[in-house]
Amino acid sequence: MAILANTRLAYCSFVVPDLDAAVQFFTTWLGFDILSEEGPVQSDSDDRITRQYAMPERATGRSSLLGLGGQQIQLREWVVYGQGLNPLRESTVPGCSIAVRVAHFDTTLEQLKQIPRMRLLEINREAGFVYCFTPFGIQLQLLREDVGV
Repeated sequence: MAILANTRLAYCSFVVPDLDAAVQFFTTWLGFDILSEEGPVQSDSDDRITRQYAMPERATGRSSLLGLGGQQIQLREWVVYGQGLNPLRESTVPGCSIAVRVAHFDTTLEQLKQIPRMRLLEINREAGFVYCFTPFGIQLQLLREDVGV
């Protein structure tokens, strides 16, 4: 029996280089709602930063939990004093991607083209998918609603 047989995914978390830009992108362009915000979280007397996030003591983090249609994602930004913004502990920005299904594929594609610094890669209208990079560096795949994974 699988360990996770009686569980369901709560949310996925992504480290982003600029939390404000990422939240703005997901809320403005993709229609997510902000469910909660946390931070700044920083070292305290019980070393929560190290215990929970494997971050150095001199780190500060903040995050936003976003939701859309019953699905949730968490976006997190880290700053480590002396190392600068986002040392990328939970993942690496180029190493993660998010796939979203869209009901109005062509309309959504045209809207993506209007987003400053959005980088479109492969567009396949026939197969119903688009690969692109968000303005803050995470790869995004849009899938037409009727396309299987």
